[in-house]
Amino acid sequence: MSGFDPERYSGIDSPLHRWETRVKLISLFILTISIVIVGEISQALAGLIIAILLLLISRLPLHHILRFMKWPFIFLLPLVIILPFTVEGEALFSYHSLAISRQGLDLGLLFLIRGIAATTLALIIAGTAPFNVNINGLKSLGMPAPLTQIFLFAYRYIFLFNEDLQTMRRSLASKGFEMRSSARSARIMAMAVAMLLIRSYERSENVFNAMLSRGYQGVLPSSQKMMLESSDLIKGFSVLAVALFIQFI
Repeated sequence: MSGFDPERYSGIDSPLHRWETRVKLISLFILTISIVIVGEISQALAGLIIAILLLLISRLPLHHILRFMKWPFIFLLPLVIILPFTVEGEALFSYHSLAISRQGLDLGLLFLIRGIAATTLALIIAGTAPFNVNINGLKSLGMPAPLTQIFLFAYRYIFLFNEDLQTMRRSLASKGFEMRSSARSARIMAMAVAMLLIRSYERSENVFNAMLSRGYQGVLPSSQKMMLESSDLIKGFSVLAVALFIQFI
């Protein structure tokens, strides 16, 4: 699944990749909360700078990050355009009944910077450890076991579902199907999607029966051992100090 693979570079050797999962999750989550609750652009910029520094330390490829960052940017950019016209305040520019307010522009930029910084930290969490390692870390921190299993299976079957979808599209294309705005095209696509859902349901039953035959009783075995070292705590306290610093700038 080439378009969606956040853990592609989880095997890189970096201080963040070597960071113990539980401490990393707690520390970066607190840092993210610290950034998203700030009310000043200067604080948000400080948070963004910290997120970029952590990204550089993680050694994750820039093109890998930019592939994911374009979506939150596209989502948040309209706020920078709309809020200056809808929030009342000191007018920076006015033309007839239209006015651009400084408060609205500041608010839009604040949302954009906070969102980009928080997304960067989320990508660092996802990119510096395999998904199952992060989920096991959440489980050891108290997340209910059924919920962790739902996340694990959902993540796995996103890829399988996409593979089936691509196979279906190639099959339709090989038979000369072209998507058009017509009742016939809609009917064919509806039938194809229905078959895809049926196949997914049948696969889930087969997988569940296979798990039962291997002794599954509601708990997934895990051989992963999490070892906490002093360097992990030093990294954690350093990030927490930065989170507090952002609040008092």
